[in-house]
Amino acid sequence: MKRFLRMFIIYPMMIILSMLFLFPFFWMMNIALKRPEEASFIIAFFPQVPQWFHFQQVLFTNDVIPFFTSLRNTLIICVIVTILVCLSSAMIGYGFARFNVPGRNFLFSIILATMMLPQLMTFIPQYIMFSQLGLLSLSWPFCYLPWVITSLPGWAIFIFYYRQFFASLPKELEEAALIDGCGWFHTFWSIFMPLAGPAVTTTCIFLFQWTYTDYITPLLYLTSENQTLAVQMMTNTRYPGANFTLPVPPVPYQMTVGILFTLPLIVLFFFAQRYFMQGLATTGLKG
Repeated sequence: MKRFLRMFIIYPMMIILSMLFLFPFFWMMNIALKRPEEASFIIAFFPQVPQWFHFQQVLFTNDVIPFFTSLRNTLIICVIVTILVCLSSAMIGYGFARFNVPGRNFLFSIILATMMLPQLMTFIPQYIMFSQLGLLSLSWPFCYLPWVITSLPGWAIFIFYYRQFFASLPKELEEAALIDGCGWFHTFWSIFMPLAGPAVTTTCIFLFQWTYTDYITPLLYLTSENQTLAVQMMTNTRYPGANFTLPVPPVPYQMTVGILFTLPLIVLFFFAQRYFMQGLATTGLKG
């Protein structure tokens, strides 16, 4: 009976759901291979003649978009945010999990309360603050300072995540390290962080994905010369060699950039999915 359910019910449903999730990526590829007039006016469902040279124009010329320059700016911001937020959130979560000090629960409640605020509510005060500090529209590499400043305090969701993970570890590990002469920071760095490998991997995947796909923050803080790939894809994609406004939008080239934009995230997940699943399964066992 179980084999019958797997073969004729579960597996077909999984295949159908997989096809539904993959359909947007298929549609992006379909549009990317069409001519501009085919993409704007539905002539046929599939491209009559696949335009594979669209990928060559995006990657190896600057006529469509400065792809590798924008990708470099995106990856730099992703690395800054991922490293700083991961380390700072882990240290703060470790403090909330292992130090029993007065006011700990109250401070932790305030941090959790900040998770209720929509991110859009913080854009205006942050923009005003950075503007008064003169940190907007700076030249490279100082243009990344806003991300450094906002990443150092950690993010509330990951502080909660690490707090739950560190609280689930046995207290004997910490006591043994203190008996051996380790300080609090050495205990955190040498014992707790190696054990938090799955949690660190999960945090890094989420941070990289959110920062990589962020559109509003780079649009506010960066100049056009230092923009990220997400902003360039949506606002500055153009036809190769066209110096005038065309009546047909460059949808095929936007879809081409979108496919190339998505590939690093797919590769990242497939390489780290085992640690990602393990981190989700082992976090939150004890509070």
